[in-house]
Amino acid sequence: MFVESTGNAKSFTAMLNQFKQHIAQKFPESFSGKTLLAVSGGVDSMVLLHLYHVLKLNFAVAHCNFQLRGSESDLDEKLVTDFCKKHNIPFFVERFDTMQIVESRKVSIQIAARELRYNWFKQICADNNYQFIATAHHLDDQAETFLINFTRGTGIDGLVGIPEKNENIIRPLLIFSREQILNYANENGIEWREDQSNATTKYLRNKMRHLVLPVLIEENTEFLKSFKNTLQHLKQTQLLANDAVTFFENECVQINEDQLEINLEKTQNFNNNKHYLLQVLKRYGFTSADEIEKICSSEAGKVLKNDQYKILKDRKKLIVFEEKSVSNNIFYIKSKDDVLNIPIFMNISEVEKEGFNSDKCTIFVNSNLLKWPLKLRRKQTGDYFQPFGMNGIKKVSKFFKDEKLSKIQKDNMWILENGDGKIIWIVGMRADDRFKITSNNQQNYKITLNQ
Repeated sequence: MFVESTGNAKSFTAMLNQFKQHIAQKFPESFSGKTLLAVSGGVDSMVLLHLYHVLKLNFAVAHCNFQLRGSESDLDEKLVTDFCKKHNIPFFVERFDTMQIVESRKVSIQIAARELRYNWFKQICADNNYQFIATAHHLDDQAETFLINFTRGTGIDGLVGIPEKNENIIRPLLIFSREQILNYANENGIEWREDQSNATTKYLRNKMRHLVLPVLIEENTEFLKSFKNTLQHLKQTQLLANDAVTFFENECVQINEDQLEINLEKTQNFNNNKHYLLQVLKRYGFTSADEIEKICSSEAGKVLKNDQYKILKDRKKLIVFEEKSVSNNIFYIKSKDDVLNIPIFMNISEVEKEGFNSDKCTIFVNSNLLKWPLKLRRKQTGDYFQPFGMNGIKKVSKFFKDEKLSKIQKDNMWILENGDGKIIWIVGMRADDRFKITSNNQQNYKITLNQ
């Protein structure tokens, strides 16, 4: 529905000056960088568009037509594009088949629209070198989000609500109430369109907007002002909590290559250490305090996982790593001249009779004992070998245990196997004694792992 404001078309208002001062302090880069404004045609986004236009900032407009309200959606699009054409503002318009996404992916309209919108915004920024995306969220939206999260149960991160800046997304209207925005629109003759679905109480956010917030404001006419102050206090508390978590990480957490290691013994020095662990691990998608406490008290080898990450309990620490499918493929080396590049780089060469200086990445073998092709594979149940320098055989699993390897390390170990099935080398760790060089009259090979 089209709404025409009734005002005296003032060019500058107190809100304009406050807005200019606010973005100068909070988003100074907006004055020099290129910003993409998300404009739906509603009063909030049309006011944001007007403010950017009056201040002559460097920006363009993006409008999403989700085609959910028939001709009403098309009229929203027309209002935005007409404004941009009239004022020579660059703009982008995209029409989405939103219902097709909803049906194919089995998600709600809200989720589908959000994903379509932000994916498209990010693509525009990448293609046109826009540094920021600005949305028109305001203080009432902030209060609604607070109430929604509060009723669902949340921590302090949920209570502080919508951030003013999140990566390259900025929300410069968060300090203003909907009433202030409406007043500005009326004072400056700004046209906007009203989405009739906003009037229904079908959705939880609308229930908060129409049924809960009015009661709170009726009880305290300064509710939104008080709420803004409460948010500031919560944000300060959040900063203190973040500093405490950072100190915890410095004391108890290490990053080794592509995995995170948490020293459980050191975590005992912190009161409420399970909460600290939760704050660290929720970044990896683990949000259940009960599950985290359970794996902390479990025996070594227990695993907690989600769609992307695993937590491994490994004696006195937790190891967090990305879930990757372990390759069980077999790779063949057909002759000494066959250089292996995948999954590791390994080559075989002839060596002189003297100077056999082996290490973890180099072994020397009696070439007469090799049967081609050699195989590079992962460990298997029942594997055994004769560790170099020992007389008896040993299970590979026992060898790994004695070496105190974690489950991750065991799963990622490669084994070089002879053509007759005997293990030549646990690659990077220990050669098999049965293939050692026993006479200078033999032909000898050097097998090298290049890391």
